[in-house]
Amino acid sequence: MFFGKKKKELYLDDVLETEMKVYKTKLWSARIGLMMTILVFLLFLFLFWGFAGKLLKSEPGIPIFRKPYVAVVNIDKVITTDYANRLMSILDRVKNDSRCKGVLVIFNTPGGSPAGSEELTSYFLALQRVKPVIGYVESMAASGGYYIASAIHPLTANRNAVVGSIGVIMPRLVIGRLANKMGIERDDVYIGKYKELGNWFKKLSPQEKRYLKEALLQPTYDNFLKRVAQNRKMKLEKLKNYADGKIYLASKVEKVLVDKITTLTQLKDELRSKFGHKIRFYTIRLSKPSTFPIKIQLETAPQNLIQHSSSSYLQQ
Repeated sequence: MFFGKKKKELYLDDVLETEMKVYKTKLWSARIGLMMTILVFLLFLFLFWGFAGKLLKSEPGIPIFRKPYVAVVNIDKVITTDYANRLMSILDRVKNDSRCKGVLVIFNTPGGSPAGSEELTSYFLALQRVKPVIGYVESMAASGGYYIASAIHPLTANRNAVVGSIGVIMPRLVIGRLANKMGIERDDVYIGKYKELGNWFKKLSPQEKRYLKEALLQPTYDNFLKRVAQNRKMKLEKLKNYADGKIYLASKVEKVLVDKITTLTQLKDELRSKFGHKIRFYTIRLSKPSTFPIKIQLETAPQNLIQHSSSSYLQQ
């Protein structure tokens, strides 16, 4: 009886051990199956978003759909030569696209580099000889932004938009006292009386300020006036009444600095009537947006401020 009971216990232990092995095997199989399912799902999600991105956009600036469209360009950055060059590069693709029936340029910019403003002004003047270009000031086209906007006909605006600020400024900080407190000194070696004008450690002398105004600011201002007067087909003397740096509500300078007061909705309805009610509006972006649904971005606001403030020694 003792040996029979012992044998039965050993048999039960073997059965239990076998069952545990089977259970563990099934558990690992289930885990592996779940992991494989998750990996396949993630792969499918990645491929789906990649395919969707290609379906919606072939490349920056060119829509993949074949129907006629109006290209929408939102100038909403501080104007720099780099920004101007990237925008013109994208617009070159639109200019040569037969499906594009016109270009709607929306302004939301405070201005920026005189050189960048001149590049875009010249580009839009040339573009209008190829395709219809319509300008719309949504919130602001000030200084260099208005320099560019003045080249587009017709130039429409929201009644509460800000335009004007025709003038030139050279932003400059003097940090000499702060540097002295921190024990920082500047010891330049230079040849040329005016070579040290970029020194932020001291104020400019009256003679240096006069030189900058005569050699740089006044000629740039004169170029600004002549460009806007030509673009708006306005006499220079009349334009000078609006060219002392003041800003204006668009509704107060209708038929002077802007052609017509409207809204973006009304303007698009007018363009549909002109080009056909099936016309699409395609927003041009300077870079292809990420097609992956999760975006991680580090904010670097102080660096952006420094970049914007130093984008040009001379600003409009």
